[in-house]
Amino acid sequence: MKEISNLFETIPINSNLYKQSQLFFSVSNIEKIENTNSDINTLALINFAINNKKEDFIKSSINLRSYLYSYSNINNVQIIDCGTFINNANAKDSIGGLAYALSDLISRGIVPIILSDDRAVILAIHKAYKLIKRYYNLAFIMPFIDLNNDNLWEKSKDLLPWHEDIFRNNKLLNTATFIGYQSYLTDTDALHWAESNYFDILRLGDIRENIKAAEPYIRNSDIICIDMNAMKKSEAPATMLALPNGLYAEELCQLAYYAGMSDKSSIFTFYNYDPNKDIEDQTIQLLAQTIWYITEGISLRVKDYPYTPKSQMLKYTLIMDSPINELVFYRSPRSDRWWIELPINNSTQIQRHTLIPCLYEDYLAALQNKIPLIFWNAIKKNK
Repeated sequence: MKEISNLFETIPINSNLYKQSQLFFSVSNIEKIENTNSDINTLALINFAINNKKEDFIKSSINLRSYLYSYSNINNVQIIDCGTFINNANAKDSIGGLAYALSDLISRGIVPIILSDDRAVILAIHKAYKLIKRYYNLAFIMPFIDLNNDNLWEKSKDLLPWHEDIFRNNKLLNTATFIGYQSYLTDTDALHWAESNYFDILRLGDIRENIKAAEPYIRNSDIICIDMNAMKKSEAPATMLALPNGLYAEELCQLAYYAGMSDKSSIFTFYNYDPNKDIEDQTIQLLAQTIWYITEGISLRVKDYPYTPKSQMLKYTLIMDSPINELVFYRSPRSDRWWIELPINNSTQIQRHTLIPCLYEDYLAALQNKIPLIFWNAIKKNK
């Protein structure tokens, strides 16, 4: 840990401001920790700013900590506050440096949570997985699907293009999910692109109708990217686009809780927060609360799949009257969560992705000869 601590500038925090019952007492400074406790779930909080107004962003991230660390303490979790990544003059070099730090953390089983002022942070995450040679599933919580860097709003553009690296000739990307997109903001070509690649998509209305439906898609993801533009302006005014429609605060926190509980989720990032619009700290408080729910979810992890082998789960085999002759479901006795088996022999690529998360309701629907959409998309993509 000492090796990567040189890449970060720590944030001074006054311990006298906090009580033992508050989250601050689960926090360690990256310079003071030699080895993490393998019996305790660990996450790392990181600032990464590469744009011209990064000073304002870093100030707001310090403010975020004052809220986050004052919230109720959480058992069975430790937080490593890495502070702010020290940037190089060249943004590409900064991406590479952060990727190295992330690869070290992920290899140790630590879950990074990155606060960034630019979506180019996704490049660093991709490069980190490339360094550790791990395949991944990617989930976006975002207001619209865009095909490339030339998206709908000039002020929402990224400093560095990243679509090419992530979505074209990327042998590490197993699948992607887009959650909370708004139909009228999403170009039909972009929607067709997502569907033709058999990526999973959930409209804002799908979440509003039944937020639980998003849980299997989130549980199936290694990387969770949260675009604060996905929020309703009245809930989070300090976003780049400040849209009139979007997620409610409690919906974002619920999705974050699902993601935290997933044993598969190994990294989170937040972006498109505009500190200059944050009147009375409404949005930074929402960010802090969302991270708290991620932390609570992480504290409740029970080492389910992919850490628990299928042999230790309860197996349910259904004979189907459909093109799929047989469906095999698994239920975890630890968490009572459900998975459906993907009948593919390419174990090199999808060993970590052989079981597709689902709901108990999907098992009940399969009893009526209905096959879950998430399973169909996985079958088609891997043909």
